Amino acid sequence: MQFFGKKNVEDPDAFWRTTAEKRGGAIGFITYATLLGRTKDAILDRAGLLYTVGDAVWFEDFERDNWLARMMNGKTAFVKTEITFSLSEVVFTRAVSRSNAMASIAGKKEPASLPVITALGRFLSTPFIMVGLHDGTALFFDAIRRRELLALFQGNAEHPSH
Repeated sequence: MQFFGKKNVEDPDAFWRTTAEKRGGAIGFITYATLLGRTKDAILDRAGLLYTVGDAVWFEDFERDNWLARMMNGKTAFVKTEITFSLSEVVFTRAVSRSNAMASIAGKKEPASLPVITALGRFLSTPFIMVGLHDGTALFFDAIRRRELLALFQGNAEHPSH
């Protein structure tokens, strides 16, 4: 079946079987998520899948067919984003506002100093789950299964997330 130029739509069951083989274990928790983060050169704002394999947490994005961008600029090269960390590396998690997450990524605020998002803040902004790792890295995720994602990190040092 072809739909708006898409020639091959992968079977989800086949995708997860292949991913489990590639990652070396059974897939556990799965959610659609947006990652906010920083590389050496750029700020990341990527939508993709966040999932676990054993103790490992994985996030990966996928190329999207953007027909409008193709018409305007031609096809730009897709650069895949894959990150992984183990649950044992997590030092703290908390729900923060998108604006505070972006301020931290831009270097304007220290991740550990970001306040927990308030009830009003949840109404006015998208809550992002900040994941602080033992090496000082902070990653921010907006996940469809936000509560379950926070529950993954229970038992770590600090969880001011509610």
